[in-house]
Amino acid sequence: MSDSSSSPMAWLLIATTLTLLTIPGVALFYAGMVRRKNVLNTLALPLLALVLVSFCWLVGAGAVDLGVGSGSLADLGLGGTPLRRVSLVLSGALALALVAGGIVERTRCSFFLLFGLCWVLLVYGPLAHSLWGGGWLVSIGSLDFAGGAVVHVSAGVTALVAAILIGPRKGYGRTEMRPNNLPLSVCGAGLMWVGWCGFASGQGSGSMATVTGAFLAIQASAAAAALAWTAVEWVQREKPTVLGTVSGGVAGLVAIAPAAGYVGPLSALVIGIGAGGLCYMVVNFVKPILGYDDSLDVFGMHAVGGTWGMIATGLFASTAVNPDGSDGLFYGYPYQFFVQCVAVLAVWVFAGGMTYLLVKGLSAVLCPRVDVEAEIMGLDLTQHGEKGYSN
Repeated sequence: MSDSSSSPMAWLLIATTLTLLTIPGVALFYAGMVRRKNVLNTLALPLLALVLVSFCWLVGAGAVDLGVGSGSLADLGLGGTPLRRVSLVLSGALALALVAGGIVERTRCSFFLLFGLCWVLLVYGPLAHSLWGGGWLVSIGSLDFAGGAVVHVSAGVTALVAAILIGPRKGYGRTEMRPNNLPLSVCGAGLMWVGWCGFASGQGSGSMATVTGAFLAIQASAAAAALAWTAVEWVQREKPTVLGTVSGGVAGLVAIAPAAGYVGPLSALVIGIGAGGLCYMVVNFVKPILGYDDSLDVFGMHAVGGTWGMIATGLFASTAVNPDGSDGLFYGYPYQFFVQCVAVLAVWVFAGGMTYLLVKGLSAVLCPRVDVEAEIMGLDLTQHGEKGYSN
């Protein structure tokens, strides 16, 4: 898209606005799945991620150069392509908001903010440069249209490592931890679904034909994943749950993110079906076997879904679908498959290793979790001095 054209500029503005919806969407989706005593805290962490990342980028944008300009404040807000820079900021905020879902119900707000600041600068920034800003993964031909690796794999792996290091919630595996308000989660998933149309189709620099194709791919993948999750759950548990259906939809949104602008609707359906089935298996079978307490299944949904999406991009990306790929963007199978696997492995290792170092290092300065009494009382009261529910 050319920023000098009014039509593409109008779409970029709409897409950026839609992208912003994903943050409150994540907040609501997560808040409905925690216990009543932690609702406000769970709402707060994604919103704090948004304001923290936005503030840091505005004040110190030069510290993180994503390779799309000088990284200066002028480039972010005035010169160059400001809407694309804002989109990168929102993508970073989304990634950090997702990380919060893996460690809610026991993590201090102060630790989350300190960790989030370091993580965005030292993990998200370098990964965004590597896959979106002309870094080494781009140079070998890796594709990530809208954050399958940069946002979802990095956030999912980070959430897993942080959850293991911080430790499980008190009573995890022994006491029931039912969602407090599933209608809230459905509303959040709906906002995420709408926001994804901007997040995934507004990231690339392709033509409006590519954007239209990305829209179609997003809907196909999300619908297929929701049906796949529902079907598997129906067979296994004899009843389809609403939470399962919206979880499947989210898994499909995650998986199509890296591929949205590069695949056709039939390929998107395959990607969605794979995402629904794989994520269901990890969340319902792998997680209980391994015993880690990823509170809201960020790893099972985002790391697994994003990994599958990146690999599937290597299988299905086609210049026949994306006319912007005719200049050598795609290398074709099997090389494209190979570089997609390299990108996924690199993100897993880098995000996991850096998260381990950050949590360990920052824990020496600030305790990452609240004390037992505060956890029992609930983080709404102990961290915010408020109650999400009157009783």
